[in-house]
Amino acid sequence: MPLPELLDELFRLYRRQFGLIVGVALIVVLPGLLWTLVTGTYRLTSTTITNIFAAPGGSVTPTFNSTRFSSLFGLLAVGGLGGLILLPFTLGAVYRAVTDVALGRPVTIVGVLRETLAKYLPLLGLVGIFYGIAVLWVVALVLGFILLVIPGLVVLALGAYLFVRWGLVVAAMMAEDIGPIRGMRRSWSLVGGMWWRTVGVIVVLAILQSIVNLALGVLVQIVVSVGLSGDLRLALSAIASTLLGAIVSPIFTIGLVLLYFDLRVRKEGLDLDQLARQTAPGPAPA
Repeated sequence: MPLPELLDELFRLYRRQFGLIVGVALIVVLPGLLWTLVTGTYRLTSTTITNIFAAPGGSVTPTFNSTRFSSLFGLLAVGGLGGLILLPFTLGAVYRAVTDVALGRPVTIVGVLRETLAKYLPLLGLVGIFYGIAVLWVVALVLGFILLVIPGLVVLALGAYLFVRWGLVVAAMMAEDIGPIRGMRRSWSLVGGMWWRTVGVIVVLAILQSIVNLALGVLVQIVVSVGLSGDLRLALSAIASTLLGAIVSPIFTIGLVLLYFDLRVRKEGLDLDQLARQTAPGPAPA
């Protein structure tokens, strides 16, 4: 479908299934929010990092504060561990809800959560694969810019190319109940020959979501900042930002799922009824 129609369908689906989609998004972010509040990682700000090199007393020379660094590193490690454990669940749940709705499957919040939990290990495997690729890409990027600027730019362009070619992997995994490797192949195949169109849709979705997030985020921060300071302000800011993200982030997810189905219809000549029959839930290959 043309981009205007895709965006129209995006907001139509978002409005019609607001309770389901945002309900799922809220439920999956709550454990992460609770983890942040309990561990105190909500206190991590730019000021916290700057304080590691704060000048002692009246000195004008910044010095490294090992105590503050240890505390910061501990918070980052705890926060990172919790985020990694929860990531497959938070990554897949909204995709599952949107694909089920698009395919006309019976959908409930409990059913979406149960189906996503069943895909936890494949999604965790996908996270591990992408993490490994990202590490290799960063190393290649650094080496490329150290040696010459042009190799660095080539590595940067390669990263963008791969990001787009694999941009529909989670949608494919959740819609077709397949594993990470097959999901990467499906995304690669669907985007093939449609790379520039996919880039255009992704950019528009990212800009759209950023505008909505920025507008609401500024309003929320103004409300949170009134009459508050210290830990209470940071905690309420973390809560507000997390809840706002749960409301806004499905916009991008819905757009990618609609793009996935659009490419399947374009390249495979199937309508959604046929897709629904072909992607009926079943055993998920590894």
